[in-house]
Amino acid sequence: MHTGPSERTWYGASVALLGTLFTAVTLFDVYADVAIQAGPLYLTLFENAVPLLLNLVLVVAGVVLARRAGLDPAFVSRTAKWSFLGALVIFAITLWVYLFQVAQGEIKPRILFSHVVATGAVAGLAVGAYDGQRRRREDELEVEHDKTSALFHSSSDCIAEIEFVDGRPIVRGVNPAFESVFGYESAAIEGESIDEAIVPPGGDQNASAISSRAQQGEPFEVDELFRLTASGELRVFRLQSIPLEAASADTDGYAVYTDITSEHRHERRTTALHEATRALLTAGSVEEIAETTVDAATGILDLDFTGIHLYDDDREVLRPVAYTQQVGDVVGSPPAFEPGESIVWSVFESGTPRYVRDIEAEADAYNDESPLGSEIIVPLAEFGVLLIGARRRDAFEDSEYSLAKILAANVAVAMERAERECRLEQQNERLETFTNVVSHDLRNPLNVADGYLELARDGDPEAFERVDEALDRMDELTEDLLTLARQGDAIDDVTETRLDCIAQAAWTNTATADATLQTDAADSVDADPGRLQQLLENLFTNAVQHGGEDVTVRVASTDEGFAVADDGEGIPAADRPQVLTEGYTTDDDGTGFGLAIVAEIADAHGWATTVTEGKRGGAKFVFATDRTSA
Repeated sequence: MHTGPSERTWYGASVALLGTLFTAVTLFDVYADVAIQAGPLYLTLFENAVPLLLNLVLVVAGVVLARRAGLDPAFVSRTAKWSFLGALVIFAITLWVYLFQVAQGEIKPRILFSHVVATGAVAGLAVGAYDGQRRRREDELEVEHDKTSALFHSSSDCIAEIEFVDGRPIVRGVNPAFESVFGYESAAIEGESIDEAIVPPGGDQNASAISSRAQQGEPFEVDELFRLTASGELRVFRLQSIPLEAASADTDGYAVYTDITSEHRHERRTTALHEATRALLTAGSVEEIAETTVDAATGILDLDFTGIHLYDDDREVLRPVAYTQQVGDVVGSPPAFEPGESIVWSVFESGTPRYVRDIEAEADAYNDESPLGSEIIVPLAEFGVLLIGARRRDAFEDSEYSLAKILAANVAVAMERAERECRLEQQNERLETFTNVVSHDLRNPLNVADGYLELARDGDPEAFERVDEALDRMDELTEDLLTLARQGDAIDDVTETRLDCIAQAAWTNTATADATLQTDAADSVDADPGRLQQLLENLFTNAVQHGGEDVTVRVASTDEGFAVADDGEGIPAADRPQVLTEGYTTDDDGTGFGLAIVAEIADAHGWATTVTEGKRGGAKFVFATDRTSA
């Protein structure tokens, strides 16, 4: 039950009135003794000094109880009631004894005195028991207060004492954790509305609903709340509202904020990591994956200094292929790391990730004066390393280190997939090329065999030998093409080969009709004989197809290598850059692979090929070899 201001005034006035009544009775006794009975004034004053003082105490106490606004109304009510109860008890006992003595016709002051004293003793006993109980309760409350105070001040959670004033949650005190996390000194936030101090823009409606719920004295929790610190940083908290049921002048309950920013950030980053992994799995190349990874690492870890170095097998270095703009602005162009150079190479070679908390303190750091203070280096299997840096020393949490390792593992898997798909695509392209080459290059010996088979049927026994040679050539081509399909464009069997002999063999296995071969190629060339013969066969076929059945083809040595020319119609200058590309043809029934195969074989040998015009106006193919010998 709560006592309002008007009731408090009434109770105080009642006590003052009681004291006034007792004072008036005492003063009348003084008057009667002096004025009526002519007793000595000093004796009367000495007799009534203590009672008069007690009466005045009641008057002053009643005025204080009625006028002092700072007193708890419940305290005023209890004090006034106990005063009246005490007066009533003494009065009732005295009146009881007095009336019995009047009825008996004899007033006995000693008996009346003893009863009043006994009543005072019992009252004292009751007050003593009450005081003992009160002191025991105070001791218990003090212990509880010490426990609560220790918990309040030692808790890692942010705690604020709240009093609701006109519906506004006013801060009456905060613990050290609140000061540390939110950045408010206790004196700066006490007396302020906690909603106005820490609720971010746009969160007023939600905060009002929470305050209304807390004001109803209902304990509850809110799993996720965004709140602002004094510096303007947005952090995430779990709120627990704890009401106080006991009456208190300045606290209605506690707001307990548990900082879950790290957990929330980790969950958000984990979700982003899954999304980034899906993006990595759709990237088409290792370089594209590296670019995607840099973007993902920046977004996931909220850091600006991220880069990827890939291993360059030709140069045997880790070369930078992707990095953020901030890396370029602060570090400049990232260096390539050579074997045994720096922590980065050590991580790549060992396959063990490393968190460098203080770069400057590392003896094997690449740059002792690096603008970065700490760095996470994670290997990407055999592909390279992922580097994530920060300006501050020891800048990364364990959760960030874990996420970096998970990201790197996903990147390595994505790169392996991309390489595998790239190899598969190359194999498919090689298979397609193989199919086209087979259909193209086997046509020459097949046509030769077909032609000589007709002659054999007409009675020419030597034609069978030519058919047999054509079939042997088909078998050689089949073996060479199978090797090409399995191994790609590599040339392994390179020997010193006489150009004129290979040219003659190629001419024999080409359907040349009435065409003429001239050789001026006494020199030898370092080449794969089978592939060189395949190159010449395609050039001879091209000359016959475009220069006519009576075309003359000349194979000659040059200072740089050798050349094959014909006296046909030639190749227009505008078409020369395209004739060596796959699929280019000017014939309706052409495959576009003949000269492309020529270019492929030349490239496999490391030769440079030039298409120009011969002295007789026909087409001329010049091959510059670096291995020509006399």
